[in-house]
Amino acid sequence: MKYKSGNTPLIKEEYFCKKFGLTNLFIKDESKNPFGTYKDRRSEAIVKKALDEHIDKLALITSGNAGVSLAKFANGSNLKVVCIVDKKLPATIYKKLVAVCYKVIRVDLLSHILKPEEIISLARETDEEVIWDVTNGWHEVYENIIKEIKDSRPNFLITPVGSGEAFVGLFNGIKKYKLDTTLIGVAPKSCPSFADKLHTHWTPYTSKMKSIFWRKHKVVRLSEETIKQTYSLAKKHVKCEPSSAIVFGVLPDLKIKKEDKIIVINSGKGLL
Repeated sequence: MKYKSGNTPLIKEEYFCKKFGLTNLFIKDESKNPFGTYKDRRSEAIVKKALDEHIDKLALITSGNAGVSLAKFANGSNLKVVCIVDKKLPATIYKKLVAVCYKVIRVDLLSHILKPEEIISLARETDEEVIWDVTNGWHEVYENIIKEIKDSRPNFLITPVGSGEAFVGLFNGIKKYKLDTTLIGVAPKSCPSFADKLHTHWTPYTSKMKSIFWRKHKVVRLSEETIKQTYSLAKKHVKCEPSSAIVFGVLPDLKIKKEDKIIVINSGKGLL
């Protein structure tokens, strides 16, 4: 495969350490993946498996990053990528998807939750096509983030939360490598949100997320005002989008000791 995801850098940013009064704050910078997002990890895995199993088409619901990433990893192969987006998706993101995808279909995602068979039906052009819905179900790839940071043995790992796919994968990785790390997810209170990649009306990870919350792990939800202030601050020091910058907004309110080792995940720099 032409592109390779993962093995992204772990960076100690002194500005953030001073800003939040912490001595061991690190950023796992997923914007360094080939197309600037931790979604590249799932895209690589999807394309590799799809090629092995002779799939014709990959379909997914996306707000931008996952669709562009998947299409670029599939570029040069016979795989066709069909993106299903909300009809109110900003024109700038829609154009970026159109430029790299086989097809982009606009629907009203707010009023109707599409089932996998509906997603496949929207993408289908012939009866003979073998089509995968890859909107969800690839949480295992995020276990590799834990593999890459396990030797650091962080006290806290902080990540953005949308559908919960990455959150579940990270939790499984923490268990797999037997780390005593508290996983903190960060999400917006409002929907829609300025952190536009982090809201979803349905996710297959709901039950799993609830089971995780019985432990010490949790999701913290931030106000729109806090999200905007956090992004305004973070973008001056790291390449990020509002949906990835959100991780910094939770730091002032967590019960963290100055010497605790904290890793925040910058999930990506966004399409714009």
